[in-house]
Amino acid sequence: MRKSTTRTVARYASAFTLAGAMVALAGCSAAPVAEAGDPMTMYAWISGDTEREQWQSFVDLARADDPDLPEITLEGPSFSDYMTKVKTRLAGGDTVCIVTTQATGAESLKDVLLPLDDLIESSGTDLSDFNQSMLDGMTVDGDLLALPYDAEPLTLFYNKDQFRDAGLALPGTTYTREQFRSDAQALTTPDRFGFAMAPGLSVPNAWALADGVPAVKDGELDITSPEFVEQLQSYFDLAAVDGVARAPEAADASEVSQQAFINGDTSMLIEGPWWYTPFQEQAKFDLGITVVPSTSGEARGMTAGSGFGIAKMCDRPEEALQVILGMTSEKAQLAQASARGIVPARASALPAWAEGKNEGASDVINALLGNATAQLTTPNWSQVETLMSQYGVEGYRGEQTAEEITTTISNSVGR
Repeated sequence: MRKSTTRTVARYASAFTLAGAMVALAGCSAAPVAEAGDPMTMYAWISGDTEREQWQSFVDLARADDPDLPEITLEGPSFSDYMTKVKTRLAGGDTVCIVTTQATGAESLKDVLLPLDDLIESSGTDLSDFNQSMLDGMTVDGDLLALPYDAEPLTLFYNKDQFRDAGLALPGTTYTREQFRSDAQALTTPDRFGFAMAPGLSVPNAWALADGVPAVKDGELDITSPEFVEQLQSYFDLAAVDGVARAPEAADASEVSQQAFINGDTSMLIEGPWWYTPFQEQAKFDLGITVVPSTSGEARGMTAGSGFGIAKMCDRPEEALQVILGMTSEKAQLAQASARGIVPARASALPAWAEGKNEGASDVINALLGNATAQLTTPNWSQVETLMSQYGVEGYRGEQTAEEITTTISNSVGR
C-alpha cells in the first residue's frame, strides 16, 4: 500500500494560503484504496500466449466457481526475466496482489511475499490435501509464502521399445543404481547412449536426494559435504567412467538431451513429469517412466512446482487469498491436470493426471510423491546453477573431481 503523503503536505501548509494547500493536498495524496470486488493484478511469468492462457485458465476456473471473486489483470515478463524483475515490480508504487513463484524461488522472494499462515488459519482452510513436500518447499523461515498448484517429482523417462529389444526388464516403482547402470551399459551402442545428461544442478540434486542426500541443509548450501560429493561423483562417472552418457557442454540447453531422447538417440532421461505428454506426442516409441534410481531401489522423489503467493504491498490480502484458494481448489486442479498435464499438488486431484498415460505411469508418480522432498534452494541458487553448468562439464569429462568442482563453486558464492 502507498505511504500517506499527509505529513508532507502539512509541512508546507503554513507557507501557502488555505486554497493553495488544498490544491497541493489534492495533487499529492495517495491513490484511492481499492475496494472489495475491484479488479486485482496478478504478476506472473508470461513468455507468450500459451503461458498467458495458462494463467487465465486458473483465474477462469476460480471465478466460474465463485463469480463474486474480483476480475484479475495479468501482467509480467518472460520466464527468463521473471526473477530479475519481480522484486523490482513489487517495490513499485502500483499495487500487485497475487504473485506466482516456483518453490525454488520462494527463498528469493521472502522479503516481498506475505506469510499466509494466519490468513489461512483465519479462513478455516484445511491444507491436508496438499502435497507436504511442496508446502515445505513454499515455506521459508517457518512462513508459508505460497500455495502450490502442482507437485512435480523428477522421474526417469525411458524407451520401452529399446529395453525390450535389449531383453531388459521394464523398471517400475523401484529401480536400483546397480540395475540402472547395468541397463544403461546394455543399451549403449556405437549409435546410441543409454542415458542423456544436461548441464546444471537440478538433476544431480534429484539423483542425490534419491539416496536422501540434499544439496541444501538447514537453509545453507551443503554441496561440499562428503555425502553430496560422493553422490555427485557417482553421477559424473556415468559419463566419465561408465561411458553410458555423452558429457554435456556448458552451453547445452535442456532441449539437447530432450531431443536426443525423442529421436531415440538415447534410451533414458531424467526430467519433470510435465514432459510426459510432449514426449508421448513426439516420440515414435512406447514411453515408460520409473523412479530416479537409488542405491536401495526405493522411490524417493524430488519435487519441483509452482504456486500463488500474496505480495506484501497488497491492500486486500483476504480477498487475494480467496482467489488463490479458488485457483488451487480440488476442482481447479482436476481440470488443470486433465487439460494441461500438470501433476496436481492436491492428492485428491492426482487421478486426473493418469488420464491418457501408459499403464503404470501414475503408480510411479504416486510412489515418488509418497516419499518426497522439495528441491530446496538458497538465495544464491541461480549463481550456483550457473557455476555448476560452467564447471560441471569438467566432471563429466573426468578432468576434475566432484570435490574440486564443489569446492570451487562454494568458494565462489561465499559458502
